[in-house]
Amino acid sequence: MKKWLLTLCMVLALACCDNKKESEKADNRPVVKIGAILPMSGDMAVWGNSEKNGLLLAYEKISANAKNRYELIIEDSSNANKNIQHIAQKLLSLDKVDAIITMLDPAANIVGPMASENKVIHFGQSWFPKYVGDKYNYNVYADMREEARLIVKYLEEKNIKRVYFFTVNQTGFIGGTNILKDMLTEKEIAYKETFFNFGQRDFRTDVLKTKNFEPEVYVIGAFAPEADILAQQLKQIVGNNVIITGLDLGLNIGNKAVYEGSVFASPSLPNENFIRDYIEKVHDENFMFGAVVGFISFNAIIYAFENEDKRENVAEFLHNSEAVPTIFDKKINKDKGMIFMPSDLLTIRDKKILSFEE
Repeated sequence: MKKWLLTLCMVLALACCDNKKESEKADNRPVVKIGAILPMSGDMAVWGNSEKNGLLLAYEKISANAKNRYELIIEDSSNANKNIQHIAQKLLSLDKVDAIITMLDPAANIVGPMASENKVIHFGQSWFPKYVGDKYNYNVYADMREEARLIVKYLEEKNIKRVYFFTVNQTGFIGGTNILKDMLTEKEIAYKETFFNFGQRDFRTDVLKTKNFEPEVYVIGAFAPEADILAQQLKQIVGNNVIITGLDLGLNIGNKAVYEGSVFASPSLPNENFIRDYIEKVHDENFMFGAVVGFISFNAIIYAFENEDKRENVAEFLHNSEAVPTIFDKKINKDKGMIFMPSDLLTIRDKKILSFEE
């Protein structure tokens, strides 16, 4: 009996030793640390948590045969400048990250110069990036002008002459709707606009004021929850046949039922594999756009570190390479630091997001 126990202990000891050796072998791979600064609380929490889901999905899919061992550090900024600055300094000096992923204009424009100074890769998501200009900084986003052109083309084909904008007081949304308004002016399509703040829940008075203008289409420059509440109140007051559109809105809605029949200019739908994996992970296909940005940004960084032997050459590789891992059936266009996702018209039918077709 004692001999049997001794043998068992020796077998277990050898197994533990082998496991330890395998663990040590895996740990000997170069470590690449990727930090993420996301607004997971506050006004843009829906979007920030969406990107977090995309990052985690990409992280889980790292190949077991990867030559590097990757660590992901996600921090909540609440989209506040002082938090962004503090977190970025912490990631650079304490965590010593090799790359940083950010979301929205404040974070991208704060972290961009810090990334250049510290020679760290930075992937941001900004409507109007000011930080892209060297081999360390990259912006992943849809082309706002292309989205605006899609909306204007749709309005022209429908012979729409009057458009009303509801725009949240945020730099990116205002900038995007300004592009669209300039194009409407060129096509002699009349428009009026109402601005509102994050957190507004009652739009009924504002909607009633639009009736004298007799708009044929409403453009919402906002995301859930405000966009969903506004869309629902629009339909209650104006009627279910009202067309609601907006830049990027298609992949950033919470209650698809209230947008039935609406048309959005949006990044294209990801391929079926991504949608299936995303729904399986979070049990909800809504708010995919942030997830798409995070997924693409993370995989682009992995792609570069896996293809370049020397750490100091990764930025050069990213800058010169035209290849970007994609999850679209259409091509991603890359122009040095600008990475444009394909754009498309989307609609809602039977509570499902689909590519728009007449």
